[in-house]
Amino acid sequence: MENNSSSQSKLKGLEKKVKELEALLGRKQIKIEYLETMMEVAKEELDIDIKKNFDTSQSKNSKGGKQK
Repeated sequence: MENNSSSQSKLKGLEKKVKELEALLGRKQIKIEYLETMMEVAKEELDIDIKKNFDTSQSKNSKGGKQK
């Protein structure tokens, strides 16, 4: 009987962890959608392409170019 009780306890712990991770995943997805929307607004309203500017600065730095 101890083994069954221990297994049930482990199962409940794992189920709790799954729920916590699902909640965290949901919050991260909301954050991603928010940031993507902000980048779209910046592009449309301010004519700033954050994705393009980020990719350009990353490629310059990765080639050993001078950093500011």
